[in-house]
Amino acid sequence: MAEEVSFRLAAAQDGQAVLNLLKTLQKESNTFLVDSDLTELTPEMESQQIDLISRSKQNLLAVAEFDTDLVGIVTVDGTDQKTGELGVAVLKAFQGYTLGTNLVALALDWGATFSSLDELTLTVFSDNAPAIHIYEKLGFEKLKSEQVNDHDVIEMKLNLKQLKEEK
Repeated sequence: MAEEVSFRLAAAQDGQAVLNLLKTLQKESNTFLVDSDLTELTPEMESQQIDLISRSKQNLLAVAEFDTDLVGIVTVDGTDQKTGELGVAVLKAFQGYTLGTNLVALALDWGATFSSLDELTLTVFSDNAPAIHIYEKLGFEKLKSEQVNDHDVIEMKLNLKQLKEEK
């Protein structure tokens, strides 16, 4: 299946498809959290947001596409001038085919070659062993474990400066 899936930066015309994907991911998983209320976003608003993100050196929105359907997403949200928070999700039907790994690798390549960020952080549920394995394999290090909203979570970090030096 991986040969049939393409990975690319989201474009403004993906507004409706990105909203549809996010709504489906929210229904499928309790490990995927979206900051905004998706019912209040219009496709036009999402398209404008994607356009702004595409011009940023601190924010990223990229997708995995199967045929004409979006099946995965990776985001980096700049939390300050030098740090970005990574998020990734793949539809259940497409999990287990390395799409998540490829999306994170795309974000790391963007981080090392284009972004102005020095590090990426993420928070993952401590019982999400497949995700933790992917993050560690790609160079993220565990910082701390804590309880957030009755969930055990792990904060992880990756130093982009080091990746930039290797490029």
